[in-house]
Amino acid sequence: MAKLDLQAVKAVVGDTPHMHLDQAERLTDFIAEKGIREVLELGFAHGVSTCYMAAALSHLGGGHILTIDREAARERSPNIEQLLEQLGERDRVTVSYEPSSYTWRLMKMLEEDPRPRFDFCYLDGAHTWAVDGFAFLLVDRLLKPGGWIIFDDLNWSHDRSPMLANSELLNEIPAEERSTPQVRKVYELLVKPHPAYHNFMEDHGWAYAQKREDATHGVREKEVVVERVVEVEKEYLGLGGLLMRIAKRLQRPGGRAAPAR
Repeated sequence: MAKLDLQAVKAVVGDTPHMHLDQAERLTDFIAEKGIREVLELGFAHGVSTCYMAAALSHLGGGHILTIDREAARERSPNIEQLLEQLGERDRVTVSYEPSSYTWRLMKMLEEDPRPRFDFCYLDGAHTWAVDGFAFLLVDRLLKPGGWIIFDDLNWSHDRSPMLANSELLNEIPAEERSTPQVRKVYELLVKPHPAYHNFMEDHGWAYAQKREDATHGVREKEVVVERVVEVEKEYLGLGGLLMRIAKRLQRPGGRAAPAR
């Protein structure tokens, strides 16, 4: 398959921040190499990274992006929806604006359907321990086994940001928090020690992690065990015998089975 023509996307997004062409090439090559189809993006700003990913999915023949940012992103010029319309990829992307944080939308998603559904998460949002540390734990529940996470701006800190220089917001942040690369703290203290992740890599300010193919969540493991026990009992006892045994268990305090005699 021929490579994606990034210049066609560049012609639409121009010099709109915050993704350079070399970053777009690494990101779209990664999507193609891993065969990614379902993308979760946390933090989109103007939507430049979203446009490159949408074009990559289109080039591969299909896929979808759910991207989440704060309400303020709606007022950016150009905004994400305008760029996607110009690119012809608006229908490939679900854009979600949240009043405070993408962690709230992730909570809603877990409430509605906790099953893992994403192949890839690109996280380029709050850059804080408080938000992105929690976001990783939520994303983990929604990421398929074998799925990947990329953390952008691994070494970014508040006091190194030209946009925040001399701002009131910067002055409100404690000095230690201003100078600490908080995304790196998330990666080093939460992601790398996590038993469900491996294939860690750092490259050009990005940190990669892959969820293990055999990764499961404890709740689901218990569900599988219970389902299997029921299947076995039904097979050997018949439906009538199984219902009688369940009824006996429920008659005991706490629903515990009687000890064997």
